[in-house]
Amino acid sequence: MKIKFRLAGLFSGASRFAAIVGIWWLGMADGRAAGVLAYYQDDGGVSSGALRAEYGWFNEMATDTYNVNMRGVVTGTTVSSDLDFAQQHGMRTFATVSNYGRTDFSPVIGHAVVRSAGATKRFIADMLKVLAAGRYTGINIDFESIPHEDRGAFTKFIRTVTQPMRGAGYQVVVSVPAKARDDPNNSWSGAFDLKALGGIVDLLQLMTYDENGTWSAPGPVAGLDWVRACVTYAASVAPPAKISMGIPAYGYDWDLTNPKRNTSITWTAAAALLNETGATAQWDAGTASPWFSYARNGHNHVVWYENAQSIGQKVLLVGANGLNGVSIWALGMGDAGFWQAIHSGGISTSTGR
Repeated sequence: MKIKFRLAGLFSGASRFAAIVGIWWLGMADGRAAGVLAYYQDDGGVSSGALRAEYGWFNEMATDTYNVNMRGVVTGTTVSSDLDFAQQHGMRTFATVSNYGRTDFSPVIGHAVVRSAGATKRFIADMLKVLAAGRYTGINIDFESIPHEDRGAFTKFIRTVTQPMRGAGYQVVVSVPAKARDDPNNSWSGAFDLKALGGIVDLLQLMTYDENGTWSAPGPVAGLDWVRACVTYAASVAPPAKISMGIPAYGYDWDLTNPKRNTSITWTAAAALLNETGATAQWDAGTASPWFSYARNGHNHVVWYENAQSIGQKVLLVGANGLNGVSIWALGMGDAGFWQAIHSGGISTSTGR
């Protein structure tokens, strides 16, 4: 699940929430190029600044700055200056569109769009306009919380959308929930038939993060054991070279005294908090994940996050499974140490880093 902060608008040139900023090419052992897909957010300029400071680590950007409503109408903003920068530096660019509502992904919007031929037609027309206006390489469909009863309808929707996109010369990326097995009745992941979708689109962006979160008991956001199981399943039903494995540049801080105050924490903020509180970093060998606990204002906290060791072990799954690469949530949350961890395990890029 992705953490979203949305800003309304039309097809203008202001920056708003997320872009998948990514695919930077990695040198694999077999000489094949792999990709890194990261997300750019409309966060007061943090991601925009990170794009300009860190562009050497990746070579694609997809702007997750568009929403669709129940009638298939697409609204959002084209991050013109960042798109120009990315394209001037040879990046491919993707427009990400989601069914995000006022506060979260909306199953009602998702259901309406994938079930209605009229809404689907409008969605296609609007997205083709977005792609042309931004000179994008393609589209990234990030529909989440789709009712499991819409499994067949969602697959049909993706097939229907992909045909005109390909006809117009655009590539199609679909974000999908991570799962270790297929359960068509699962309320979160059941609507996503990875085998069918893998045969349709150009890339499956596998969201191997949020194994645990603010809604659950404390635990790793992307434990190695869980990520490995999800990757193994996905690669068994879809072409591995079409799979981008998700990696979080964030963790979660659980307030054990008042769970209503549970919150997300970025890679850089977690490191700062660890230092500030004087806590002792712990390592959970079973999930290859770091964590620490601290107390503040009478409240006990536990933080599960990512570090260079946990990221480095996950990155090795890319080459071991012949995947396309990794996808990062999100640009501006990490630092040079984060990117160096992504590059670990003998991975090198065309930038020489």
